[in-house]
Amino acid sequence: MVDRTKLIGASEVSAVLGLNPFCTPLKLWSLKTGALEPDNLDDNEAVEWGCRLERIVSAKFAEKHGVKVIAYKKRYVHPTMPYFSCELDNIIAGTDELAEIKTVNAWAWKSWENPDELPRKVITQVMAQLGLSGRKVGWVACLCGGQKYIEKMIPFDAEMWADIERNVAEFWQMVQDKVAPMAVSGDDDTLLALHPTTNEQIQDVQEMNDSVALLQQTKGSIKDLDATKKKLEAKIKDVIKDNLGIKTSEYIVKWSPMTSSRVDTSLLKSDGLYDKYLKQSDTRVLRISKNKEKEASSG
Repeated sequence: MVDRTKLIGASEVSAVLGLNPFCTPLKLWSLKTGALEPDNLDDNEAVEWGCRLERIVSAKFAEKHGVKVIAYKKRYVHPTMPYFSCELDNIIAGTDELAEIKTVNAWAWKSWENPDELPRKVITQVMAQLGLSGRKVGWVACLCGGQKYIEKMIPFDAEMWADIERNVAEFWQMVQDKVAPMAVSGDDDTLLALHPTTNEQIQDVQEMNDSVALLQQTKGSIKDLDATKKKLEAKIKDVIKDNLGIKTSEYIVKWSPMTSSRVDTSLLKSDGLYDKYLKQSDTRVLRISKNKEKEASSG
């Protein structure tokens, strides 16, 4: 069993590069340093069926191209970076080509709809596999939503491979030095897990002044835009009145009736059930106010 905290695999390169929608550089760093525990997916039924379907997709690829596809579990290790390694799904017999097999669900397959625009996390994974294995061509064969087969050929790109090597080396140095990469959008849960508590200290970090100012400006813009949105929606609804909707030269707008269900918390409280089923969780809230010391010194 490979210890994933001791290496960077080809499928993790997209996270290193900040191109993975499910794992940021900070989250990956947290997993590699042991600051966070990995999610346990061993019993996940989707993973099981994904593995079963991959064999069917492999057979489809082999049949379509008239080739023999061999499951190849040799681990390739970078010659100068022993922490950078990978295994291949399959190799194509008698060639210097590999085949990476994927299955995605009906909700995710839209990103595969145009075979000329594969997800970047898949491209970087295959490029890392090519660079580590010394092969020249990678094929991606994917079953989308259980009914749509898509494939794409990715040739080795020396420039992209060099960029991957450099970024992986820099990232691993941060892992070794326990220096976290900068947090990005989507890191809220990771940051909260890494820093769940607080103390009374206020840090003096002057270089963040512009970022805080921009955040406040952005929040103000969002508030103004939300007010504009509500005003426009009210105007359109007033025109629709008791009709189903309106039609313009470019749009069809419907104001459709719907029924929603909500829990009556006041009734639960009166019955004494609210506190019984109330689940509390600890979190941290980001609040911003003016620095009164600054205002006093400037006044």
